[in-house]
Amino acid sequence: MKETLKVGARARLAFTVPVGKTVPHLYPESPDFRAMPEVFATGFMVGLMEWCCIEVLKAHLDAGEGSLGIHINVSHSAATVPGQTVTVEAECMSINGRRVGFNVT
Repeated sequence: MKETLKVGARARLAFTVPVGKTVPHLYPESPDFRAMPEVFATGFMVGLMEWCCIEVLKAHLDAGEGSLGIHINVSHSAATVPGQTVTVEAECMSINGRRVGFNVT
C-alpha cells in the first residue's frame, strides 16, 4: 500500500436496493431465508460497507494489491425495502502497517 493513505480519508456510496439484494436472495438454497420478507439483507449490507471501504483504499493500493475485511461490529436497525436508497460513509480511522481501521455509517 502506498503511503498516501491518511487517517481521515473518506468515501460515500448511495445504493438503491434491488429485489436481488433482499433476504430471500442471500442464500437461495435455504428455505428459511426464502420464506423471509423482501428487505435488504444484513449480509448484503456488510458487503456494501466493505465496498465503501475499498473506495477509500483503491487510490492508495499498488498494482496487484487488494483488500478484505477481517473484523466487523455492526448493527442493522431498520428494514429497507427494494427501491429505497441506502447511503454508506466510510472514514479511515487508523493505519497500522497493512491494517486499516474504518468507521462506517
